[in-house]
Amino acid sequence: MSTARSTAVPPSHAGDGSSIWNVCLTHDPSLAGLYRGINDFSRALAAPILSFDDGRTPRTALAAEDGAVRIPCGGGRLTRDCHVVPRRAAREAAGILEAAKLLIVHSLFRAHAPWAARWANELRRRYWAVPHGCLDPWGLSQRPLAKHAWLTIHGRQYLAGAERVVFSTQRALDKARPWVPGDNAVVVRWPVDMPSLDRHEEQRRRFRTQYGIPAEAPLLLFVGRLHAVKRPFETIERFCEGSPRGGHLVMVCLDGQLTKADLLRVIPPTHAGRIHAVGPLAADELAAAYLASDGFISLSYQENFGYAAAEAVAHGLPVILSPGHDLAYEMPRDAAGQLACGWLLPDDAGVAAEQAITEWASLAAGSPAAATRLAAMGAAGRAWAAEFLSFKTFQATLRNLARI
Repeated sequence: MSTARSTAVPPSHAGDGSSIWNVCLTHDPSLAGLYRGINDFSRALAAPILSFDDGRTPRTALAAEDGAVRIPCGGGRLTRDCHVVPRRAAREAAGILEAAKLLIVHSLFRAHAPWAARWANELRRRYWAVPHGCLDPWGLSQRPLAKHAWLTIHGRQYLAGAERVVFSTQRALDKARPWVPGDNAVVVRWPVDMPSLDRHEEQRRRFRTQYGIPAEAPLLLFVGRLHAVKRPFETIERFCEGSPRGGHLVMVCLDGQLTKADLLRVIPPTHAGRIHAVGPLAADELAAAYLASDGFISLSYQENFGYAAAEAVAHGLPVILSPGHDLAYEMPRDAAGQLACGWLLPDDAGVAAEQAITEWASLAAGSPAAATRLAAMGAAGRAWAAEFLSFKTFQATLRNLARI
């Protein structure tokens, strides 16, 4: 989980002859930021979603909510996860997309991408490729032989033939350059809504009371899907080493490769009352978690955008971010060239994270001057988010690229 999920095109738009369609795999909220990003594209361009679905879970109710047209790929070993697109699914998809002039194809490494490119080329239609972090070196280091084989067989031609290859940050594009050497790559920052701070103190008190957190305790927030790439265990370990006695850590988390139960097992008894694994939150409850906190932390190995960190700065929270956060390199800098809205760690080693947590905690529990410094960090991030991460800017940029 990254944040409260955004809404896609309503169901009434699906199959109505739309000129732009999003094409993806298994459109499901469990995919967190990917699900939200596809919904943002859908909303910005009034472009419905066609999902080649794994069929493992019935998603009828979800389809009524997000409007996606879901085509099960099949039950076979290769078809279920769309390693191949079966003829039945291909015929159904082609009929749905018949009027489309532009396909926006999300993610790589499955057969939906080359299928969409072939469909577009045969009918002289346009297509965009949106890798969503698939070309990040860290991601490519996981199952590298299979991914590099796919890129060699399908990927280079697919990416070269796309009218646009869309990245959410410049750093993500720079890291993908070995696979996207042409001039068809563009950067379009994903959007976040700017939250109101009118009920800040009320929300802060309510959330802290609910979870037994003292009003004045320094509170650090983690928000994310539980996966090894997010490093939740390391986050707990670094917090235990770096935070002073009075600090608290709240972990808003959605089960994934790891579970909330896994987190609870690794919390040391000495910190059992100060580390709160609260499970998934959304909408007002998630906003309350941000508003109740004094800082945000993510030690993730890879975040090619990172909705949770983006929402943290939009809420005015100072952030502690790993070097894997591509968006951090676009956030404001101070006169010394350091991150103006928090701490950008130089590496993934534990020492740097512990030092940042200790410094953050000293400011959060410190003098009025320290509190002013921490507030200035939050204000710098919030002002930057308001200027550069607005939905209106995202929508206008996409519409201009799509020529609509």
